[in-house]
Amino acid sequence: MQHTQLPQSKQGIIKRLAGNLGIPVAMMAMAGGCSGKSAGTTGSLVVPVVQVPLDGASLPKYVEAVPVFTGKRVDGKAAVKVDMLEFQQKILPESFYAGLSAPYSAGTYQWGYAINGNPPSFPARTIEAQRGTPTTVTYTNSLKSKDGSPPVLAKYLTTDLSLHWADPLHLSHHNGCMAGPPLATACLDAYAGPVPAVVHLHGAEVPSQFDGHPDAWFTPGLAMKGPAYSTNVYTYPNTQEATTLWFHDHALGRTRINVYAGLAGFYLLRDGRDTGLAGNAVNLPGGDFEVELMIADRQFDDKGQPFFPNGLPGNPSGINGPPPNPDLHPFWNPEFFGDVITVNGKSWPFMSVQPRRYRFRFVDGSNARFYRMQLVDATSQAPGPVIWQVGSDGGFLDAPAKLADPAVVDGPVLFLAPAERADVIIDFAGQAGKTFTLVNTAQAPFPTGDDPDPETSGQVMQFKVDQALAGADTTYDPAAPGTAKLRAAPIVDIKPTGAPGKRRQLVLVEVEGPGGPERVLLNNSEWDGNRLGAATPTMIPGSTSNGMGITASENSQQGSTEIWEIANLSEDAHPIHIHLVQFQVINRQDLALDPNDPDMSPAYEAAWLAAFPGGTFNGVSYAAGEMIPGYGPPLDYATGNPMALGGNPAFADRYLAGTPTPPDPADAGWKDTLKVPPKQVTRVALRFAPQDKAAASVTPGTNPFSFDPAAGGPGYAWHCHILDHEDNEMMRPMLVVP
Repeated sequence: MQHTQLPQSKQGIIKRLAGNLGIPVAMMAMAGGCSGKSAGTTGSLVVPVVQVPLDGASLPKYVEAVPVFTGKRVDGKAAVKVDMLEFQQKILPESFYAGLSAPYSAGTYQWGYAINGNPPSFPARTIEAQRGTPTTVTYTNSLKSKDGSPPVLAKYLTTDLSLHWADPLHLSHHNGCMAGPPLATACLDAYAGPVPAVVHLHGAEVPSQFDGHPDAWFTPGLAMKGPAYSTNVYTYPNTQEATTLWFHDHALGRTRINVYAGLAGFYLLRDGRDTGLAGNAVNLPGGDFEVELMIADRQFDDKGQPFFPNGLPGNPSGINGPPPNPDLHPFWNPEFFGDVITVNGKSWPFMSVQPRRYRFRFVDGSNARFYRMQLVDATSQAPGPVIWQVGSDGGFLDAPAKLADPAVVDGPVLFLAPAERADVIIDFAGQAGKTFTLVNTAQAPFPTGDDPDPETSGQVMQFKVDQALAGADTTYDPAAPGTAKLRAAPIVDIKPTGAPGKRRQLVLVEVEGPGGPERVLLNNSEWDGNRLGAATPTMIPGSTSNGMGITASENSQQGSTEIWEIANLSEDAHPIHIHLVQFQVINRQDLALDPNDPDMSPAYEAAWLAAFPGGTFNGVSYAAGEMIPGYGPPLDYATGNPMALGGNPAFADRYLAGTPTPPDPADAGWKDTLKVPPKQVTRVALRFAPQDKAAASVTPGTNPFSFDPAAGGPGYAWHCHILDHEDNEMMRPMLVVP
């Protein structure tokens, strides 16, 4: 057996864990599921499981049906109770668990939402709400074992104490885990104290006290609460357009862990036209022919338990390798990619369908994986049926977008980044007896990473057209819609024709550590809004406090319309999610590349770096023209750029290349999550008003919402939805002001 030499800090982990258990170090490397407590912090630490990863390619595919929620959805017109519980679910094929002993034979340990007394599941039972009728949800955190001890998954999903996270027991600050390097020895322990959690209804227009703010977390029994906590009883107004929303955990610094554990579910918002019933006013497939599908990649160990690489000896680290900077963040990896694709909590399932049209509500629930999907014949590998996208994050498109058209070479396919949704129609008419595989061609990381393995991450699920057609299919045909319309009225165009109320020019940057990415930042600013390394907490100039410990530089006036231009200076695409509002993509434009740089980085980057003033921060001296991580933008946020807010050198024409590209038809509707490709500027229009308000009816400084987004809560957030990124500072607060 070959052993890999680990950094000294990782050797220290094993020595410390072995010492806690009183066993030899060599035996520790063979431990399969021990737990214990570290001296000095009673009840707050456990020994992680040293796992044997399961090869995803060894699992049989397409042997079990995809779970569906038709007939099981929860009525959101009545009060809803949601409890967070640990449970076991058979995500892998039944035959796999049959070969295991207890407790593993009962399934994979998960955390899930139990709704209105129904059993918990991943994903949760769908909540079906009605536009214009508020939904009140009481959330309870019961993520603990029956005797009150840490839940089982605490041994499998390692919290990195060195990150800025919820930290209910204040271990990180107390032990100096956020002051490294070097890391305090205690930072190498694995946390198993009370699990902090908070629910975010992704894409919803809601008051900020009900938004699932990252600092609004709470632990079991409400024993501990985050600084932004106000209540665990949320009221969702449901005033926006009918669409596919989803809810998931949003606790600061551990969203990647809690969502990976299974805390996610659909929330379908209906209206009088899109009822979900057969014969609805839009004539879309309804009833059994409307199915929500959550795609999420995962890894498992040889006992079928979640494998989330943490760099411990004996644990291979997945596609991205071990934590790149273990002396800074001993357990955090820049992205998680799995070799098992799950759909609705089942690995590589199939769905039996009739030769007719179906409506599918897709969400990418993965931590970091993008998907570029199309159907192929499972036998001949010939192109399968066209996919018609009829809706995006925030509701219906004006017209269907044709995807995966075999007549168009390199044409658009169904393309989802983490957290994006797509409402699609697939017509299986004329395909009786055939089986189609939904395949994925997106690189990981996207777009500069590895191609998907055709045996694992390159396949998603199958559709078997093996059911007899029950009656004629007279539903909406996107290929020949006739006079039928998806929308009762066209999308309100919020893109300014003249000067916007405000223009912001913001940058996405990656901070490199000795071994690779150390953290990723929005506008070179960290979550709390303080200038990193200052002797005393000093907020980045131009920021406003939310009164709860963080400061925001993106402060937008209610009723206003802004243009945000986001330059991605990193190597990979980022899905940027903006809370509260649905927005519209204006265009994307390439950044001119620097011919003097061997890596061909954007020429703009040199101007951006040159604007930094130099100085000493966090004990490190920086020369003028050198990036100061966490400093904020290099110039004054309000006045440094004559073209826009943001504090960055202007995105002048000399830094841009080519002609701006308008959004693809599938990207031209309402969005709350945006793909921002590398080495490009992406421009969006944000209006701090409900979607259906006519342009003439919205006035800056006047609140157009049914609630006050400027008062009564901690504010909102905007962040990358690669969960591993948002957990390590790629998230900023956002305030709405009167």
